[in-house]
Amino acid sequence: MRGWKGAVGAAGLALLLAGCGGDASDPRPGTEADPKAPKAAAELLGKDTGIRYATSQVPKVQNMTCDRKRGSIRYGLSARKDESLPEHKGEKHSEDYVCHGPDRISLAVGGRTLAAPHIAAEYDLYGSVPDPLKTVRTVYGTSLAEDDERTLVGEPETVTTTTAAITCQKNVWETFPMTTCLWANHGAVGAVDFYPPAGRHPEIAEAVARTKELIATGLVESPR
Repeated sequence: MRGWKGAVGAAGLALLLAGCGGDASDPRPGTEADPKAPKAAAELLGKDTGIRYATSQVPKVQNMTCDRKRGSIRYGLSARKDESLPEHKGEKHSEDYVCHGPDRISLAVGGRTLAAPHIAAEYDLYGSVPDPLKTVRTVYGTSLAEDDERTLVGEPETVTTTTAAITCQKNVWETFPMTTCLWANHGAVGAVDFYPPAGRHPEIAEAVARTKELIATGLVESPR
């Protein structure tokens, strides 16, 4: 668990994620056999189109200003590399970005008040993610669901589009109501933290919509 470097030490917001693994029939968190598994939307995930990514770029989110994460403070989730997935050959295989809305968000952490972004997002690129839905389920079950620094609120929700799988979960870190989304497509895996505007959990429907924007605008396709 990485902390807010140079700011609040071990009480950071970084959440280590593990990717891929497990069978959809296994009775454990994040699978259909588990009654507590994230429920998937009706839209089916499509087959691998072969699209891969050269790098990530600053995403575009409606009504927000986004930029590459700068400075020594670590915001958001950190996705741990999954050794079972083929490596991405490019130099920039993992990048962090933050997005700010018009209203300021301030968090009191470790005796200090810090300005937080509305969104902190990480992109991790891979040579291939054979089963994005399985990857997201496993990431949820082995990281967010087991993280002892976060208290889960309500049930997770999983949405599949034709190109990606997204699981979102409301949670509380320290006293802050967060919403966290994990996503995967056939070439990348991502983790997104939505910080609490007006001291409330960002709604999951809004978080899913924002995550779709982050996926659609934050990845640069490799030339074929």
